[in-house]
Amino acid sequence: SNVINLGFVGLFESVYVYSAFKDNKFLEAVTALSYIGFVTVGMSKMFFIRWKKTAITELINELKEIYPNGLIQEERYNLPIYLGTCSRISLTYSLLYSVLIWTFNLFCVMEYWVYDKWLNIRVVGKQLPYLMYIPWKWQDNWSYYPLLLSQNFAGYTSAAGQISTDVLLCAVATQLVMHFDFLSNSMERHELSGDWKKDSRFLVDIVRYHERILRLSDAVNDIFGIPLLLNFMVSSFVICFVGVATYNQKWYKADVRYKRALVIMIARSQKVTFLKATIFLDITRSTMTDVLQISYKFFALL
Repeated sequence: SNVINLGFVGLFESVYVYSAFKDNKFLEAVTALSYIGFVTVGMSKMFFIRWKKTAITELINELKEIYPNGLIQEERYNLPIYLGTCSRISLTYSLLYSVLIWTFNLFCVMEYWVYDKWLNIRVVGKQLPYLMYIPWKWQDNWSYYPLLLSQNFAGYTSAAGQISTDVLLCAVATQLVMHFDFLSNSMERHELSGDWKKDSRFLVDIVRYHERILRLSDAVNDIFGIPLLLNFMVSSFVICFVGVATYNQKWYKADVRYKRALVIMIARSQKVTFLKATIFLDITRSTMTDVLQISYKFFALL
């Protein structure tokens, strides 16, 4: 029901944009367009997460299989550090986004009660948080309250869709970073015996583990690529440092066949693993900076 309500609000905002452009109300039309963008991003993220439900379930199950169990494994993986980082990011992001959306939703109500009813400084009148086409006089009508409730829940639903998707991505990406770091540390700290059978067994396990993490990275990009492209909010990226860790290992003590196998692993590690917004964009600090600069230029222009 909340998604249906959000869809109706977005539809009538679109009608308002058409009417505003027709009446040469450019500023109001652009303002309503920003609301439509907010609705579109929220609904799109919810739609794509629903669409990729099976793939997400498989991804979570596979992450669960390689998740460190027990205190000893948790310490080896430095799990408390990654868990604390993910929890802080998720909680801070969710809290700030929730405060932002409800501040915006309730601003018109607080403005009306403070200026119009309490201080009697100026006449504000009843307002709605979002510009939307309404084919009747709602300001002095009982219908104002259902409309206000509808718009508030629409804004909340869109924000919740975006928050939940971004928090899920944060949790998955943090686990991938944890596994990449553990793989790098395992390669770097492993003491080679010089025995080909023993060292090759270790190398096979590491390569399988590496390939499994890379497959998980591809699955993350497949699931979250379109939501990232729709809403460029995630600026973190996952980089595989396995090549450096492999070189830092004491490989010179190993068998010649082991050294040759390491060359292949180092070559694969030269390819950086990013979170990708589909095929169009890699999520890096530089691309995020470019988007922010362009956004500010448009803001300054308007």
